Amino acid sequence: MRIILADDSQYIRTAYRRVLETQSHFEVVGVAEDGEEAVQKAKELQPDVAVLDVRMPKLNGIDAAHQILEDKPDVGIVVISAYDDMEFVRQLFQGSPAGKAYLLKTSLDDIGELIRVVEAVANGATVLDSTLVQQLVRIHLNRDNSFLLQFTETEREIWEFMAGGYENSETAATLGVTESQVSEVAGRLIDALGISNPNDVDVRSQAVAQFVNANTEVPYTVDDQQS
Repeated sequence: MRIILADDSQYIRTAYRRVLETQSHFEVVGVAEDGEEAVQKAKELQPDVAVLDVRMPKLNGIDAAHQILEDKPDVGIVVISAYDDMEFVRQLFQGSPAGKAYLLKTSLDDIGELIRVVEAVANGATVLDSTLVQQLVRIHLNRDNSFLLQFTETEREIWEFMAGGYENSETAATLGVTESQVSEVAGRLIDALGISNPNDVDVRSQAVAQFVNANTEVPYTVDDQQS
């Protein structure tokens, strides 16, 4: 798998490269210091996945991602950010959300998370950082909306794993439930969101994107909602 990295910090670029290249089937074919260079590297090197910081000189990671996808729509995109601003997430998921991930840098304390997410987007999954999923669920519940109230706490946990790009088998093993239970809850969520699509990965992507959009009608940061 061919990967490009873009971050204005040489330390971060080196750290991510070392993590990714622990996998024999990963090859970091190029690095960039800013968004414009990332777009150019993507055109030249034709990567399978681009890992981008949000805040970069010349062109931010969200705009760089969209420009990369205009040229090569099947590139997986992983945006890594220190910012829990849901407007960034909504902008990233515009168009097709499939093959896109938004991660907070704090989640990468577990180095295996970056590897897992790169694999997931390469396979067309949509991944939203688990911290942001939990915040969205709480915000939605605080709005006294009946949508999530139809799900039990365990069922909402299943949705969080679904939004995190985990396979049903991984979710079931972690939560101590059966795969059939996971599939049933996923189906109920998809029905509740009014999504109809036979492709499993695309359905999951649409579910994540619709839930994000439902909670970002007005731009806000998650921190603003915690008071």
